[in-house]
Amino acid sequence: METADVTKTLKVLSSKNSERPRPVKTDITPPGSAEGVKFAFFLDNVFTEEECKELIRCSEEKGYEQALVNIGGGKQKLVPSFRDCQRCLIDTTELVGAFWERLAEFIPQTFNQYKALGLNERLRFLRYDPGEFFKPHFDGPYERGVVEHSEITVQIYLNEGFEGGSTTFLPYLSSCSDPPVECVPKIGRVLIFEHRLFHEGSLLKEGRKYAIRTDVMFTNTKHQE
Repeated sequence: METADVTKTLKVLSSKNSERPRPVKTDITPPGSAEGVKFAFFLDNVFTEEECKELIRCSEEKGYEQALVNIGGGKQKLVPSFRDCQRCLIDTTELVGAFWERLAEFIPQTFNQYKALGLNERLRFLRYDPGEFFKPHFDGPYERGVVEHSEITVQIYLNEGFEGGSTTFLPYLSSCSDPPVECVPKIGRVLIFEHRLFHEGSLLKEGRKYAIRTDVMFTNTKHQE
């Protein structure tokens, strides 16, 4: 995969910025939580507006292409009737290392008895224009060989001021009468949730939306307490 030059971006992220206060955590109660505890929350103030603008610039410099859908077996397919948006893939251990420094204290050290290792080095920058969407789905795990896999989604919002485009958690079972729960994008907000939550990228009605998707990686061996 063609790499991107993230030197400038790293410099912006590593600069001492007094404008960035400590992140504030807000728990989310998705539909179906009565059936069992669901892991979902968002953090505000993780990234500054300057940092988000720089991340957008970095992705635009590399360029976007139509996003694909995972169809299993490590294969992907273009299905615009199900997922209609643009995507930019950047593999960078340096950037995810900087992200992890800000997020690690909020991530459980073990989840489903697997030990957390850090973030997936593959950043999926997402760009939505009016009329685009990602229909209801579960996020699939990212597997790194036979030693690591992902359990938790990390969604970073890079801008705001558009209409629509929320991440919306939905009931999966028809017997569940809980209403949908919406997470509205905001500059520097990070949404974190387990892959097993049914959700959609709601229709963008006006403006342009930018976000980053990555994952928390875990060992493939269960950790005994």
